Amino acid sequence: MSQLSNSNANKQGSVLSFLITVVLTIFSLVYFSLTAYTKDALWFYPRFDAQPVRGLIRCYGEEIVLQRDSEHLYNIARLVNEQISGDKRWDELNLSDQVYMDYKTSDRVMVLELSYEEPQRIHSPSLFFSGFDVLIVPLDGSFANTNILFNLVRGNPAGGSFHVTTFASVLNYLEDNDLCRLQ
Repeated sequence: MSQLSNSNANKQGSVLSFLITVVLTIFSLVYFSLTAYTKDALWFYPRFDAQPVRGLIRCYGEEIVLQRDSEHLYNIARLVNEQISGDKRWDELNLSDQVYMDYKTSDRVMVLELSYEEPQRIHSPSLFFSGFDVLIVPLDGSFANTNILFNLVRGNPAGGSFHVTTFASVLNYLEDNDLCRLQ
């Protein structure tokens, strides 16, 4: 009788071992496939906490520069990083040269640009947002109502965009600190 129950235990152990092996194999294939595609072993890590060295607020034709040691730059970057670290969706919508020129010259837009000393990466299952040195956040004007985030690589618009939940906290901070007000 004990031999029969011992045989059943071995069969159950074999099935359990097989299922664990299958699950681990599938997990490994998914992980390594996405790692190879994104060229980022931390593609699943949601946090973004880079601190920019310079901020530029294009406020309806006026430029407000925030340097590295600015408390405003630190606080704005923290608010932007919170949104990037939260729910986000990659989109194939690119920043065109024309829209970027409009962001730089128009007196009808409010745009935040955050510049980084070293190339940055936003971890995600997307290949894009890798090696950027500037983040562009439209707050009023083209694409502002979609909570979108663009990036530049060495001064040129790079592929794709991220949509985040909201940039309302950034707008509130700018208004509360008299940096820029929605018109």
